[in-house]
Amino acid sequence: MNILLGLSGVVICFFLFRDYKYRQMINSYRAHAFEAFTSHEEMKETLRIGLYNRFKREEGSDKEEDPLLFEHFVADVMASVRGGRTFVTKGSGDYGVDIEEQADRGLYLGQVKCYQDSVGYEPIAIIHSQMMKQGAVGGYVVTTSQFTPNAYAYAKGLNIDLINGNQLVELWLDYLEDKRESAQELQLVPQV
Repeated sequence: MNILLGLSGVVICFFLFRDYKYRQMINSYRAHAFEAFTSHEEMKETLRIGLYNRFKREEGSDKEEDPLLFEHFVADVMASVRGGRTFVTKGSGDYGVDIEEQADRGLYLGQVKCYQDSVGYEPIAIIHSQMMKQGAVGGYVVTTSQFTPNAYAYAKGLNIDLINGNQLVELWLDYLEDKRESAQELQLVPQV
């Protein structure tokens, strides 16, 4: 009987120890996952700030990067990740449309804002007006910053995507991944 009690005590201790080690391992995985997520979010924030600083307009500067180059940057990213063909409109007389995108479902109109401050509803109203005039099926407003709550409320139900700075960074990373994969595929093609 004592042997049986001792043996069952050893078995119970074994399972408790195994459960304890399992919980330690799970907690360690959670801590590492949280750390990786946090550092990834910090990286995206750094990239977002970098995009703003690269493309922002600086008065009286001979800096080559400017909002027109930001429009081309966004058009390239959107064409890659959405699969359409994009065209950047001329700098003036475009009635607030920076990008025209031809996709399988039809015409999409876009406006980009290289801002540090939050974007309000005004660019959404302009894109919506142009969508109605041009018969576009959808639109988007892209910024390096954020949108105000009024902007989100205004865009609701208009088929206009609001892409904030963090989402733009995610799209850009997808774009870069697509380019990397394409380059690898070209390297694998046998030379004739």
